[in-house]
Amino acid sequence: MGYRLSCLLLLWSVGFSTSVLATEEVRIAVASNFLIPLKSLAKTFTSQTGIPVYVSNGASGMLYAKIKRGAPYDLFFSADARRPLLLEQEGLIEKGSRFTYVVGRLVAWSPDEKKISANLLKLNTADPEFRYLAMANPKTAPYGVASVAVLKYYGLYESLTAQKKIALGESVGKAYQYTMTGNAQIGLVAKSYVLNSMHSVKGEVFDIPRNVYPILKQEAVILKGRKTAAVVKFLTFFQTPVVQQQIQAFGYDIPFSQEGEE
Repeated sequence: MGYRLSCLLLLWSVGFSTSVLATEEVRIAVASNFLIPLKSLAKTFTSQTGIPVYVSNGASGMLYAKIKRGAPYDLFFSADARRPLLLEQEGLIEKGSRFTYVVGRLVAWSPDEKKISANLLKLNTADPEFRYLAMANPKTAPYGVASVAVLKYYGLYESLTAQKKIALGESVGKAYQYTMTGNAQIGLVAKSYVLNSMHSVKGEVFDIPRNVYPILKQEAVILKGRKTAAVVKFLTFFQTPVVQQQIQAFGYDIPFSQEGEE
């Protein structure tokens, strides 16, 4: 994950709770786009350490609100950098614990390319076969903000809005579900969903260039008073080269350094 995270882990290992690891657990709030990779990694971590990991997922905005209300999470893996920064400014995280863990990728996906192509350059919004494009709600999910930027770049946003052909999900995971079930013909979804479903779900993927939408820098934090030995052990596991390679295979870019943090 880079030199900065390694240093953070060294600092975090000092002064953590001395509770016995066998009696500890790790509770993580994770943005929907990273749920599948995190559950896979958590399973491996538990098998190696015996420490159970409990994962709750949802839109970053909703998870942020729950944390503000005192939800008992140890770690928050957001889909953006804004919410972790807000939590830091509000004094709700462990000092120095904020770091970038992945950079997300956005794609357009059509389960049935014979009817509707996922290529946004060719999309005819007036096509009767095309009823809805699904995307995350920009008010609650960073992938929704990115999706709006994509549609505006390709000159589709005003037309789709006027025709009421945009189906909003509270998270990018919901947008994926709408598309997978056929309620929407195209979905703007995290690349990780497509990579994890292509073995069972056919369709066409349009890989959107990175310069079309705001960088999806995803940050994580340790919440205030939750820096236990188990949490530090999980983050140490998370930064190992094997885990980083697995994360890339799930469709994410890995930041080479953390120096761009605010």
